[in-house]
Amino acid sequence: MSVFKRAIKTKQGKSLYWYIDYTVNGKRKWESVGRVGEATKADARKLLALRRTEVLQGKFKAPDKRVVPTFAEFAKEYIEYAKGNKKSWDRDACSLRCLVPFFGSYTLDDISPILIEKYKLERKKSVSGRTVNIELSLLRRMFNLGIAWDKCESNPVTKVKFYKEEPSKTRVLSEEEEHRLLEACSDHLKPILVTALNTGMRYGEILSLCWKDVYLEEGYINVAHSKSGKSRQIPINSRLEEALKRLKLGSTVSTSVSSEYLSTQNSKEYQSVKYEGLTDSEARGRGFESPIARHLVCSLFFQDVVNT
Repeated sequence: MSVFKRAIKTKQGKSLYWYIDYTVNGKRKWESVGRVGEATKADARKLLALRRTEVLQGKFKAPDKRVVPTFAEFAKEYIEYAKGNKKSWDRDACSLRCLVPFFGSYTLDDISPILIEKYKLERKKSVSGRTVNIELSLLRRMFNLGIAWDKCESNPVTKVKFYKEEPSKTRVLSEEEEHRLLEACSDHLKPILVTALNTGMRYGEILSLCWKDVYLEEGYINVAHSKSGKSRQIPINSRLEEALKRLKLGSTVSTSVSSEYLSTQNSKEYQSVKYEGLTDSEARGRGFESPIARHLVCSLFFQDVVNT
């Protein structure tokens, strides 16, 4: 029988909890006393002494058995939490569309490392190792929350090895390729591309950009809604300045830059670009697949910039 601290991962980071460890009828039990700071070691020792006495006198009554939810039930609870606490909750929702069909009928306590390995191998047949890792990361985060919320006792994902990911290669577009990209895309996409190509801003940052954050005279853009939650300033070069001025002249209804060329952020017309003179397979081979998705082309660098 002992008193110890246990670290539990939460959205705010790791939190320490006091636990007591004792044996009843040959079975080892852990019982949480409370968060460190809210409960003390003395509180834990008192509870342990009480449990010891109850066990010796045969008066011990196990706490009401915890009701363990199925993964499908917990996924609904998690996504509501994510909507209020994560900007990228929609990516979690996408991952859950694959995780729930596989794990949905299992309770959290029934999901074992072996079962997760089966999912990992089956999923790898249709997607990349990186995608599998993203889904496993979500699964790990959900179990950590499940422990903090007293929905389960352990995290089986900690015993699962993730796929090794090769370092991503920087994609460099030549001036000719950049010209072809802009020539091939529709007019409503050009302001998005020009902004991305000249600032490296993320797709979501561009779509949430408002005129009040565009300082044409001062020559910079204030990114108020970044992924990290911190604002930053990006210089406006002459090419982007020309495109923004042209766009602003056509802005007569909305105060949002993106509203001039976007009807809905999830519209398919904003998720793909046609490439003049390239077949679909050639486009993928040249690194052009889904250039508008996720960070758009913020990871792309251009020869004229790199060489200056």
